[in-house]
Amino acid sequence: MAWLLSLLLFATVVLAVLLLYGFIFQGKLQMADRLSQIARMGDVGGEDEYQRSFYERILRPFYQKIADALGNLAPREIKESMKKKIVFAGNPYNFTFNNIVLLMLSLGVAFPVLVLALGRLAGLEPQKTIVLMIAAALFGFYLPVLMLNSRIARRQKEIQKNMPDMLDLLLVSVEAGLGFDSALKKVAEKMPGELSKEISRTLEEVRMGKTRTEALRALAERAGVDDLSTFVSAVIQAEQLGASISKTLHIQAATMREKRRQRAEEMAMKAPLKMLFPLIFFIFPALFVVLLGPAAIRILEMFSKM
Repeated sequence: MAWLLSLLLFATVVLAVLLLYGFIFQGKLQMADRLSQIARMGDVGGEDEYQRSFYERILRPFYQKIADALGNLAPREIKESMKKKIVFAGNPYNFTFNNIVLLMLSLGVAFPVLVLALGRLAGLEPQKTIVLMIAAALFGFYLPVLMLNSRIARRQKEIQKNMPDMLDLLLVSVEAGLGFDSALKKVAEKMPGELSKEISRTLEEVRMGKTRTEALRALAERAGVDDLSTFVSAVIQAEQLGASISKTLHIQAATMREKRRQRAEEMAMKAPLKMLFPLIFFIFPALFVVLLGPAAIRILEMFSKM
């Protein structure tokens, strides 16, 4: 039994290391592979299979086949929902739905095996070990989804926070005489962050042949932020009706500033309620110990003498 446990632990560690290596260096490996293909375009003899690395020849195709097989088993609704979440998260590390499914299953197996090994070493009872293994399996299975949701929330919050400043800069650029596309390019150059990346991608899509309306709608769909969707709808409507872009941007900028002020007031009103629980459970007990502790000691001493 000990050798089987050691074998499972070794296989789990190796699989986890390979997965982390593939996810972290996937972009660099794809770039290196592409550059090597470009360098070999003039080679008449073709590509030598044995000149490629072990990861490119064996591990990556094997890993991709497993990921595709597991991804095809998932229901279509879950697949579409997860793909939308990946887009909202900004497609980190070039993740696909199949990669996330394989990562969920791998962590769902690796964590219980690790808990089993630690439980055996610590001498835990079998019942406690089984309970901890079930908890570890659930945690490992849902950990990629939790991390993806956290990245989505952080990214959308950043885009929402930068919307008023982006609109102010866009309005100033348009009123200074720049066209709308040139003003968007100026905004993308002056404002770093996720919103700037999405605007740059939108301009690139326009240069590649998409209409401005299609590119702006794709921008709103990729971000998933209500304020950005409202801005895109207003710009598209103004362009279709022939209204002034400057006036539309002025109205949108004022609206976004008002929304930011309202959100700040809402957060300020929530602050006392959020501070209530730390005050009750952490600050007040320590304060009572400092203030009433000496008096309680005196009272106990007095009763002990009586």
